[in-house]
Amino acid sequence: MNLFHITPRLAATCAALSLAGTTAWSQADTLEMDVTFVGSRQMEVRDAVKLNSWPAARPLSGEKPQLNYELLSKRLQFVPTMTPVEATRLRVDASLSRLYRGYARAAFGTRGTTLVDASFTDLRSRDGSWGTSLHHAATNSPSSLLTGRLNDNSADAWASRFVGKEKVSVQGNVGRSQVLLYGFDSLAVDSALTPMDAPAVIWTHASATANFKSHNKDSTAFNHEANVHMGWLGNDRGAHERHLKFDATGSTHFNGLKAQFDLDVQLDRFGVDTSQSFNQAIVAFEPSVSTQRGPLTARAGLGVAIDADQPTRDNLGDSFHLYPRAEVSVNVLRNLFVPYAQIGGGLQANNFHTLTRSNPFYAPTSLTSTVLINEQPVTFDGFRSTNKRFALAAGVRGTVTQVFRFHGYFSTANYEDFVLFRPSFAGDTASFGEFNAVYDTVSVRTLGGEAEFDLGSSWSFSGGLQLHRYTLPTEDRPWNLPNMTWNASATYRLIDGLSITANAQYIGERYSITRSANYGDTTPLDNGNYELRLPGYLDLNVTGNYTYNDRLGGWLTFANVANAKYAEWGGFPVQGFQVLAGVHYAF
Repeated sequence: MNLFHITPRLAATCAALSLAGTTAWSQADTLEMDVTFVGSRQMEVRDAVKLNSWPAARPLSGEKPQLNYELLSKRLQFVPTMTPVEATRLRVDASLSRLYRGYARAAFGTRGTTLVDASFTDLRSRDGSWGTSLHHAATNSPSSLLTGRLNDNSADAWASRFVGKEKVSVQGNVGRSQVLLYGFDSLAVDSALTPMDAPAVIWTHASATANFKSHNKDSTAFNHEANVHMGWLGNDRGAHERHLKFDATGSTHFNGLKAQFDLDVQLDRFGVDTSQSFNQAIVAFEPSVSTQRGPLTARAGLGVAIDADQPTRDNLGDSFHLYPRAEVSVNVLRNLFVPYAQIGGGLQANNFHTLTRSNPFYAPTSLTSTVLINEQPVTFDGFRSTNKRFALAAGVRGTVTQVFRFHGYFSTANYEDFVLFRPSFAGDTASFGEFNAVYDTVSVRTLGGEAEFDLGSSWSFSGGLQLHRYTLPTEDRPWNLPNMTWNASATYRLIDGLSITANAQYIGERYSITRSANYGDTTPLDNGNYELRLPGYLDLNVTGNYTYNDRLGGWLTFANVANAKYAEWGGFPVQGFQVLAGVHYAF
């Protein structure tokens, strides 16, 4: 039996009592009532607590404001007056962060190796700047038989300034270097020979350069750049050279085309001693037109060159040369593939500057050479200019995403009076003196490729391969030129600021000349000398770089890790395993 069941009659009675109670307490606050209900009860909205009074509106005593408007009696006519104001240039560039900058680095290594570099640039003015730098490098002779020290020292100073829309830059350089003629093949001779000081050649050089470059934002305006270079070079044996070179480039745009001209003028005066001097000159001019239409880029021009070297003035060669030039490339799928092809040629002057950069052991005692003209040997004095009669190159390069880049190519070129270096001998047959220049007509064919790949943010890889083939009508071999080269490099970034780089370089076999049959892998030649085979070699280096902050850092290099014993130039071995440690500081 449910004790809380309420019959209809009882519910009516309770309701009556409730109405009576409500009437009796209508003026009292229901919050003060304490009511107890027996049985089931359903709560309704009317049971909620209600206020015993309603809110009343408050009368406002303020009066409604009256707004009055007055209309203009007539319409006014305003006539603006325009006053022209001259254009004013506003300087809105941010302030310079520093008034100067520069760096210094120094390194010390085994085998007496020292390296010092320093640079300073003044940035106090936005209209121009100036700076200076110093360089020093020295090491011991790689040969244990012919000893001494090789060194190179130089100092540079430069300045630049804007004059209107023209930037004018000047630079000066002086230097002194000592080259040891240690050409004694320590790989093949008795190491018990008594060491002695190697013969040395001391070269001194000085130069001055001026550059003029326009900066017109309007592409239809005539933009130009010109360089004037004067140089002097000499050694302690009496060799001397005066060098003057002028080159200029001008360009403008019209009707979607770019018209450009290039002009090169070079004058040289040189000699191996003070008793005799030679003169030579080259003038080259090339007008060209280029355009870009969507993915297609094309350029066409005609090169004209006049050769006035000493042999040519003696009627031993042609003085006037023409070089048709053309280039075309197609950008496929936004740099995914860019095939290209080009033809051309050119004339290059040879002198002490160019040949000593190609071979540091070039130190001739005579400039007399023999070449074949119409299959007849002809002797001449002075340098001969290299005529690149015809050159063809084609290939494809591209970028796959942002992490892989590649380039494959093929080229063929025919050179007239191509420079080769052949050693001369002094004293006994096992000692090389220095290198002399010989000239021949050489055809060079090259097949190669290179690629770069980034694996995340930690790894970077790069490498390249070149295969060469030479054809010579006179010389027995392309002296000291390799038939194959390849290189590979890998960089791993361990943490922020610390990285390790390993690079390897392979140089294929080459050939040089010696007088002795007991001097390595030799083959007799018709002139009584011997062909010396220089085997290919692998040069492996590992470098660790650490950057402490934006200014301070250091590096540690292990060079020729395999301690390979090889000669880069016939008879001149290189150093074995070497350790080099250095620091650098930027300010």
